Amino acid sequence: MDIRGYEPGPISAEGAFTSDYALPGVLRVRQIADLVEADRPAMDVRPGMRHKYLPLRFDPAAGAPQVGRRYLFDTWSNAMDYERFTTEELEFEPGVKFWGRPFFHGVVRHVWHVIGAHDLSSLASTHHVNRFERWAYRGRDEEAALLRAWPLIREAARGAGLFGVWLMVRPEQRQVAIVTVRAKVTGADPAARSISALELLPSFGRFLPADWELEKEFDRTSLILALWLPCSRALGGAPSVPLHAEPDNPCVRSRS
Repeated sequence: MDIRGYEPGPISAEGAFTSDYALPGVLRVRQIADLVEADRPAMDVRPGMRHKYLPLRFDPAAGAPQVGRRYLFDTWSNAMDYERFTTEELEFEPGVKFWGRPFFHGVVRHVWHVIGAHDLSSLASTHHVNRFERWAYRGRDEEAALLRAWPLIREAARGAGLFGVWLMVRPEQRQVAIVTVRAKVTGADPAARSISALELLPSFGRFLPADWELEKEFDRTSLILALWLPCSRALGGAPSVPLHAEPDNPCVRSRS
């Protein structure tokens, strides 16, 4: 795969956008991947998008696909504009705004200020699993406290062998979040083992200020179904990478 413009190192990003929602249980992995790829050309051209992860796992009780979106943007204003565009303008079905699609269930979305983001390995096909943790907090002096925490989180991620980490905050809503990324675990049942390897890692929330009275509101570890790579597309490389678009594996549905 010809991926260009995503070397390891600190990421110049001031804004992020995240969403999480469920899809109907009748949809298969290939159908989800095809749907997202069909949407991509109208979305990855928005100003300032650096890259996107599409997370996927299955609800352990109902079996419904749990998906979402994890984007980084060069500026806060471009992240805000993306939220506005997808909420107020974007329609793939006439008269239906993007987030109002009837097959999107329980949508939760946020725009974030990025304190720090770092690719600890190439973004190519090595980024296979991600974890998104979100907390409410009661702290003050958010930016200074998080700027102190960021180097500790980044180096802990490096020491744990992870491939990427983001630290984000929404001070107006008193929320803080961490995204972590790791490689695929090889061998038998790689999907379930890859998810377990990341979600069982001690949370890097331990590096957040102890006096913030953190209350975890969300914690989900997922396969990365696809990557969107606008910078690579602009440089003449691959615009996206499907990572888990192979035919459905019943083990993935029952164990991940």
